[in-house]
Amino acid sequence: MREAIRRRASIVIVAAAAFVLVPQVAHAQCRKAIVFTLPGITWSDIERWRPPALLETVAESSIGSLSVRTVASRTTLSSGFATIGAGTRLDGAGVSGTTIEPEGDAEGIVVANGASAHFSSNVRVAGLAELQARADEDDYGAVPGALAAALADIPVRAVGNADEGLPPPVPTGFGRWTLLSAMDDTGVVDEAAVGADRLVADPDAPFGTRTDPDAISDAALAATSRCGLTIIDHGDLARADQAALIDPARADEYRRAALFAADDLWAAVSDSVDPEALVLIVSPTHPAFDPDVHFGVAIAGGPRFTAGDLLRSASTHRPGIVTLVDVAPTLLEHFGVSRPSSMQGRPMAAVPAAGEERIAAAIALDEESVFVDDWRTPVATAFVVLQVVVYALAFWWLRRQEIRPLTTGSRARRALEFAALGLIAFPLSTYLIGFAPAHLLGPWGFPLALLAITGVLVVGASLAAARPLGRLLVLTSATTAALVVDLVFGSRLQLNTVFSYSPIVAGRFFGIGNIAFTVLAAAALLTGTLVVHRFKGSRGALIGVAALFFVVTVIDGAPQFGADVGGVLALVPALGLTWLLLAGRRPSWRTLVLGVLGAVALLAVLLAIDLARPIDERTHLARLFEDIRAGGGQILLDALERKIQTNIRVFGSTIWTFLVPPALAFMSYLLLRPQGRWQLLAERHPRLRAGLIGSLLVAVLGFAVNDSGIVVPAVVLSFLAPVAVLIHLSLEQGELA
Repeated sequence: MREAIRRRASIVIVAAAAFVLVPQVAHAQCRKAIVFTLPGITWSDIERWRPPALLETVAESSIGSLSVRTVASRTTLSSGFATIGAGTRLDGAGVSGTTIEPEGDAEGIVVANGASAHFSSNVRVAGLAELQARADEDDYGAVPGALAAALADIPVRAVGNADEGLPPPVPTGFGRWTLLSAMDDTGVVDEAAVGADRLVADPDAPFGTRTDPDAISDAALAATSRCGLTIIDHGDLARADQAALIDPARADEYRRAALFAADDLWAAVSDSVDPEALVLIVSPTHPAFDPDVHFGVAIAGGPRFTAGDLLRSASTHRPGIVTLVDVAPTLLEHFGVSRPSSMQGRPMAAVPAAGEERIAAAIALDEESVFVDDWRTPVATAFVVLQVVVYALAFWWLRRQEIRPLTTGSRARRALEFAALGLIAFPLSTYLIGFAPAHLLGPWGFPLALLAITGVLVVGASLAAARPLGRLLVLTSATTAALVVDLVFGSRLQLNTVFSYSPIVAGRFFGIGNIAFTVLAAAALLTGTLVVHRFKGSRGALIGVAALFFVVTVIDGAPQFGADVGGVLALVPALGLTWLLLAGRRPSWRTLVLGVLGAVALLAVLLAIDLARPIDERTHLARLFEDIRAGGGQILLDALERKIQTNIRVFGSTIWTFLVPPALAFMSYLLLRPQGRWQLLAERHPRLRAGLIGSLLVAVLGFAVNDSGIVVPAVVLSFLAPVAVLIHLSLEQGELA
């Protein structure tokens, strides 16, 4: 009797467990994700035109600004969609999004949620070989179609047609861009609804063609009702964006109508979206007709993305900013699939928005980024030109003084000193102005504010110290302190300042940039040199400078702060050698080898610290190590090759290149004439000469290990040439004793 009761109880328990667990297992096996694209749309467009369905989704989701940079500075439709499918920056190479003859079943009919649509299965996409050739040439390690290849048995569908015309003109008229996102690494898409039957003729629409709302809606609903990934592009936005290039006067008209058509489609799709599905709404490109590059839109909904939050990824470490290459890893994480080593992106996550109005903040970020980007080249050019002008005037005045002293020598000397101090102070002013929204200062207020801050710094240094080298010490120590404090507290002044990095250019999003590294290295080294010189090489001064050099190196390289791998490799040998020279010790080859080994050892410690952090907090140092471990040494070789190629490209494209020859020539004149001056400096003031030698070593090593090439030695020389002026003036006045 008891045995029968136990048996019945067991049956009831098993049945209950099956009732609870089977639906969950079935549900887990039927995961869904939707990528809905808005080509050329920015947050300003969303705010200005206020599409209702999209705004409703924004209110229910996490949002961010999407950096859409791929390989070139301007992202094309083919590049944007191909990058989504690769999870790594990929040049679309002008691939038009057309197809080769479908394989397998030519057509299938799917009926779901009352919608019926024709899908072609096993669609082979044209242009895969060209995409792979560009990927090999660009050396980012991109694998076209890596997303669908990683999903393997999980269906991937493409919906949408952005052809330019019925039939599209060849060869540029095909625009079935979703295929580039949905294809696998063999160029095959599981299912696609991209045919010309999705379009209707409309003489008032761009290229006389628009998307049939019923056909696209039926296809989207049929696709999203089933398990797997669906990538949807309405089509009208892509055509409108391209038409705006031809007829800019009608850009707003075209784009607004296309946005509302896409919004209507999203309204139909969103009403039937599974609550457990992942939804990503992204702009794979910025506006093509706009001369400025902008952020795109990123919206994420689903179980991991809560309403009112901001998006963030390990690619950026910045709340509210994600990148196009993060789309694929986010999808893979949702499906529980490991990210292949070829993908540079990282999964998006939601973080609190700190009570800010999210769309307004995204618009302000875009405006600030565009404004500062527009000023980077003019400011750098003005700084380089001003340096050369000061060198020329200083050379003329000094030569005149040698031949026939001028009666206005004291005034000219004072003006030359203030000009040199101004050149030293200017980099610091470019960071301090980051506390104010640059775009609100305007095209007149911004440069005037830069000059005003520089003037205040020079006047402050002049009031704080009586002699030129004392004033120089005030400025270099202030520059060092400002950058170190900024890095410790989140590198706020590194984002969107003219001598830092740009989130739109997307070379770096957190930590310290290459120009700022160079400014920090030069300022710290000169600060240490001047301190030891002032206190005549005392033991206390040497200990203090050793501590300064150690702190600067750690802050520059620590993943929590500067996250600068190249900086560590340059700073440890350069600062170590400089300290030995300041201490009056003669370095040897053994010392240099120990310096290199010390840099590698510190890098290993920083790597261990980075690997111990949560995955979504790790920097590019840990990510590079993980990629090398997964993909082998070729990953490292590819990274080194990219750096070399970038250095070569930068050499011929930056204004900083033109600063190096005149700066070196002017320094040589100041330090070598009259004959024996360099030797005199070595004999009477060896610590100052040690600082100059150490700075030149920073320039050489920084050039070798960073990908900014000639910019690093140029920025170092922008410090050293004015310093040489101040040393020269101090020697002439006997103020170095």
